[in-house]
Amino acid sequence: MALVKTKALVIREQPYQDHDKLLTLFTEKEGKQRAIAKGARRRKSGMASAVQLFAFSEMVYYPGKNFASINEARLIESFYPLRNHIGRMTLASYITELLDVFYDFYQGSDIILKGVTHILYYLSENKAKCDEALALALQLKLCKLNGIGPVLDRCVNCGQAEDLTGFSVGGGGTVCARCKSPGGQKLNAAELDTLRFCMRSPFKLVRDTDFDENMVRRLFTMMNFYISKQLDRKMKSFEFYTSVLSGF
Repeated sequence: MALVKTKALVIREQPYQDHDKLLTLFTEKEGKQRAIAKGARRRKSGMASAVQLFAFSEMVYYPGKNFASINEARLIESFYPLRNHIGRMTLASYITELLDVFYDFYQGSDIILKGVTHILYYLSENKAKCDEALALALQLKLCKLNGIGPVLDRCVNCGQAEDLTGFSVGGGGTVCARCKSPGGQKLNAAELDTLRFCMRSPFKLVRDTDFDENMVRRLFTMMNFYISKQLDRKMKSFEFYTSVLSGF
């Protein structure tokens, strides 16, 4: 098979055999890929920095039946400052896990890859006014691009656009006061505006916007629950992130 040359983000890594690494890559041209970086755990490996978690690199690899085999890797950006802040590092881990759960192998999105590398840069350099707003925006955009809603402009039960005061995880979006179940998720006007803003706005605008951080955290948590239910996948990194916030 012909060599593949593409930009790629390392979204998972684990030791493999004595000196190798088994990686999950989110690539620009080939979608999500599983790849082996031979010798990457050796002290003098020339590709070590380019195949670490969060590394955004230009890679050359041979496709394989089970794993691609990385031939070359040149680091573009390591986002190294993330490692100096446990909260931002665990939030970055959640962001990369989102890519892993939303896309099967050989599927991907160059637009999402570009957006995620921007988010990782904003987090690593402490550029955002509200870090979790970036994660919320990514949650919403991934849901929209992958066809799982959520509906935010009308009641998912009756279709009316007025008096939207709740959110139905099972129904897939907002519900009106008449249709909202007594124990259902409440949603006020400011929260609904924030969801709509984060879904439609570019990450740069989300980065520069002032938010009520407590409100964003509630929406971020709600959307994590929504994604877990829609995809039937438990997000382990979210649990770790919340434990970090609470001081373990």
